[in-house]
Amino acid sequence: MGIVLVLTGRDDLTADAVVDELARRKASVVRYDTSDFPQASRVAVALGRHGWEGHLSAERSIDLQTISAVWWRRPAEFNVPVDWPDEARAFAVSEARVGVLGVLGSLPVRWINHPARDSAANYKPVQLAVAARVGLDVPRTIITSDPDHAREFIGADEVIYKGLSGGVLTAQRRHRYLPTTVLRADEIDAGVTGTAHLFQERVPKQCEVRLTVIGQRMFPVAIHAGSAAARLDWRTDYPSLTYGPIELPVDVEKSVRLLMDELGLFFGALDFAVTPDGRWVFFEVNPNGQWHWLAVKAGVPMIEAMADALQGKDN
Repeated sequence: MGIVLVLTGRDDLTADAVVDELARRKASVVRYDTSDFPQASRVAVALGRHGWEGHLSAERSIDLQTISAVWWRRPAEFNVPVDWPDEARAFAVSEARVGVLGVLGSLPVRWINHPARDSAANYKPVQLAVAARVGLDVPRTIITSDPDHAREFIGADEVIYKGLSGGVLTAQRRHRYLPTTVLRADEIDAGVTGTAHLFQERVPKQCEVRLTVIGQRMFPVAIHAGSAAARLDWRTDYPSLTYGPIELPVDVEKSVRLLMDELGLFFGALDFAVTPDGRWVFFEVNPNGQWHWLAVKAGVPMIEAMADALQGKDN
């Protein structure tokens, strides 16, 4: 068995847990923080008949030919000298991203997930279209910058407004996302013309489900909200949440496998609502979503499953 390469930053509890599990199994695992490059890490490779050959070095040197799996977890941005001019810094970061990640991305090993697939699947309009094609129940949805189109869609109902992207990083490197918001037609104004917006029908919920997919293994966990804020968006009130097992319907499982195959994803964190009449309504798939807290709270063996996958023991 070769080296398992984990690409992530230093502050990552999920990676910590999986790396500890791999170490317990005496697997060869290297954790590489991309922010070390180029100041505390070097790459030296040459193109051979079968691809790139050479070494990536940081705290230790890694022979690319010995890597058997790569976990694209939460890699940090490349870190170039702060006293360089802005244009030089931007150029250096761009070259580092294409150079280092391009070399690693060319390796014919198991990727969880390959960065190109991860990036493509992050486009919510893409994943919603694929979800509809493969038979998942998707809410009525529009994307628009036209106020009249938005008002026509909303009609006399209340709808959900949510961000199309995964949020932004603040100047303090903190992740900020737009919480789910309830809107009525009379709240739509000319500000809608400023960018693209996603509006979606409001789905009644018995509970929500985070379905974590690791290869062929699926881990559905019901999330029960204990507050009004959490019932609208459970991310806004974690202390009120309770978790429990839930059975995944056969037809949903079949469609999820088709979704993952078409998006080219090995891993995904999928969000569903279960309606009072038992329908599973798909909201989104996060190709690199968080899951460690669910493994702990619900007692689900996802840490072991990820370690199995990285070791190729999941077949």
